Amino acid sequence: MNKYERIPEKVIDLHGHTIQKSTHVLEELLTEQALSHVRIIVGKGTHSTKGPVLRDFVKEFFVLRNIRFAQSKINDGGEGALEVYL
Repeated sequence: MNKYERIPEKVIDLHGHTIQKSTHVLEELLTEQALSHVRIIVGKGTHSTKGPVLRDFVKEFFVLRNIRFAQSKINDGGEGALEVYL
């Protein structure tokens, strides 16, 4: 394990959720004051005809709220997951 690696305090799996349901889950997440690092699983969009709709939506959700995030490392989900720093 990398000495600088941070383990998320919570993992949220939105894979397969609708945008409406994801919005509700993400808004609830923002009310949890004790969390500083969350991994959100969004999927890669390989089963969607329009590509990664949910991943793009979640990224935009955090950009609009000026919340820092990064793509997860390959061992933690790669393109299908985001590391969010609250």
